[in-house]
Amino acid sequence: MSDIKRKPMIMPYHRHVLMCCGKSCGENIPLLNYLKNRLADEGLNIHETKAVRVNRAGCLGVCSEGPIMVVHPEGVWYCHLDEAAIDRIIEEHFKGDKVVDEFCFHGAIV
Repeated sequence: MSDIKRKPMIMPYHRHVLMCCGKSCGENIPLLNYLKNRLADEGLNIHETKAVRVNRAGCLGVCSEGPIMVVHPEGVWYCHLDEAAIDRIIEEHFKGDKVVDEFCFHGAIV
């Protein structure tokens, strides 16, 4: 019998989003759920597309500017998020591959 352990499987995705849902940022679960629902509406939660995987995070260390979201693999950090900002990020960044400078405060500012 082999000592090699099987590795877990996960559906492929194009981007990975971490959104702060810590207490200092106002426990942003409703905004996180809005993001997930909008991605589903746009078909961006399906692995055959430019899928975006979303996970909640604890403190990301810049609470005063929250809600905060980090997009990988680009390493783009967004701040001051609300539903309108999420909508723009989905359209311009996730679908159009252009960072939304208005909300970006760190990373690949284009």
